[in-house]
Amino acid sequence: MNKNTILILALFLISFGTKAQLKFGVRAGLNASNVSFPNLPNKSEKIGFHVGLFTDIPVVEDFMSVQPELSYSTKGTAFKVLSEKQSINMNYVDFFLPVSFKMSDFNINVGPFASYLISTPDYTYYNNNSVLVDAFKKIDAGLTAGLGYNFNKMMIGVRYNQGFIDVTQDNSRALLGSGKNAVGQLSIGYKF
Repeated sequence: MNKNTILILALFLISFGTKAQLKFGVRAGLNASNVSFPNLPNKSEKIGFHVGLFTDIPVVEDFMSVQPELSYSTKGTAFKVLSEKQSINMNYVDFFLPVSFKMSDFNINVGPFASYLISTPDYTYYNNNSVLVDAFKKIDAGLTAGLGYNFNKMMIGVRYNQGFIDVTQDNSRALLGSGKNAVGQLSIGYKF
């Protein structure tokens, strides 16, 4: 997208937002994350959490809105080496930009996201007991999709975030292979 397209889109959303009532909210819950490293032994999901702030900007009243969200999320993957459970812990700041379609008390959300890795996870490999430093890229991006249920000002929801970017640095690709983030989330939220 070029700058003019982004500017026109932003002005379009702001014009609707000034006519309609904006709602702000908080959301938090559990993550079940994995990274698709093909060379990592005995992979499984890593349980973590997310917490964030969002805005509901109506575009078509009582039907469609845009819900930008900024959140902190713990991701990564678990694996087993020689019967010892290990994990790769990755802490991200996520920016979501889903479009929400409302159907009575239910809503369907779909849209892009971008993430920035704020931790510096290392990977310990066991051939010679070495530690690989700075093994992962800082930027991730992908698509999010979810389903939510609203009651009064409270809401519960599930969503799935699939990263499209290989998060493996060149220095760790030979050991881990290419890896993309995948995160399932269960959330509870409140709209002010």
